[in-house]
Amino acid sequence: MDWNFGRAFRAMAALAAGAALSFAVHAQGSLKLGVLLSTSGPAAVFGIPERDAIVVAAEHINANGGVNGRRIELIHYDDKTNPTEAARGVTQLVSNHRVVAIIGPGTGGGALAAGPVAARLRVPLLVPGGTIAVTDRQNAFYPWVFRVGVNDLVTVRGILADIVKNGGRRIGVFYQEDAYGKAGADYAAQLAPELGFEVVESVSAPYNATDVSAQATRLRNAKVDAVFTQVAISSLGAAYVKAADQVGLKVPTYGGSGLVQKSFLDAVGKAGDGMRVTSIGNLAHDPSPSEAKFGEILKKAGKTPSGWMELIGSNGLMTAVAAARRIDGEPTGEAMRDAIETLCDFEIHTRGRACFSKDNHDGFGESSLVITEIRDGAFRSRP
Repeated sequence: MDWNFGRAFRAMAALAAGAALSFAVHAQGSLKLGVLLSTSGPAAVFGIPERDAIVVAAEHINANGGVNGRRIELIHYDDKTNPTEAARGVTQLVSNHRVVAIIGPGTGGGALAAGPVAARLRVPLLVPGGTIAVTDRQNAFYPWVFRVGVNDLVTVRGILADIVKNGGRRIGVFYQEDAYGKAGADYAAQLAPELGFEVVESVSAPYNATDVSAQATRLRNAKVDAVFTQVAISSLGAAYVKAADQVGLKVPTYGGSGLVQKSFLDAVGKAGDGMRVTSIGNLAHDPSPSEAKFGEILKKAGKTPSGWMELIGSNGLMTAVAAARRIDGEPTGEAMRDAIETLCDFEIHTRGRACFSKDNHDGFGESSLVITEIRDGAFRSRP
């Protein structure tokens, strides 16, 4: 009788404790984060794997206790690769869902349009895009925008330095007609005196161009030693490489991290062999130990790693998580912004290290980069 009573008492106590814990977690609430990416439109090739990686990484963290006892809650908004939609998305995520940070927008144009809205609503943006102007300190919204990819100031310099190292002096530039492409092309011209080369021809094409033989011919006729492509749309990058081959432009071709996609490898085929591309890590083909670990997490969730997109998606989430862990009490947009500016050497899945400060909103730099070479349908890291 006493034993039965004791067992019942212990059972009731356990139920009460469980209920109390459940109530405490519920009362504490969740960590609400917005995910504002292009999951349709031309930039969906980036936005979808970025989103998938964020979801998988959040589920992994939630399964291991969450963030300070809070479960991560993701609220998604598709900006349709449209700057106007990106700005609208910030308003919707903050006003309707009370998110305390937003991962995105994923494109430079979207980030520049959304920045003023984020500043007005006092919520930080964690932007994956490399467009230089996104973190320009002259922007009135600078205090609220942080980059979780690598600034094109770093990637473009790395590409051009490698061209010069390998004997290139007369350089041609092919770029896509948007903020990303134009900024990279302009920066290449700016770097020419410092690195010791000359931009002898610069040509461009819109996103949806399929025939760029005229542009490739101009580069050939300029007698360039190498061509730097500032392109993030795989079909456009492949169109250029094939056009260069057709018009007899037989010089080394270099690309930025925007082309590190399976879709580019599929589209360019054998014509891409030997092309050198700067990548944020090399998750799909030659991962670092930290990248390989995240790759296994993705595979267990049924996702096949495709490139840097998953890495910078996870960078956004891991930055938000690290900031939230530093906050006592209820996270707010302002508290998250202040915390991000104190982060250095926090846990990430990308190779290298990450550090933000009040004067540096580009937390990821050269240590996250690797120059790859396309060989047999894969991006192979160069020594």
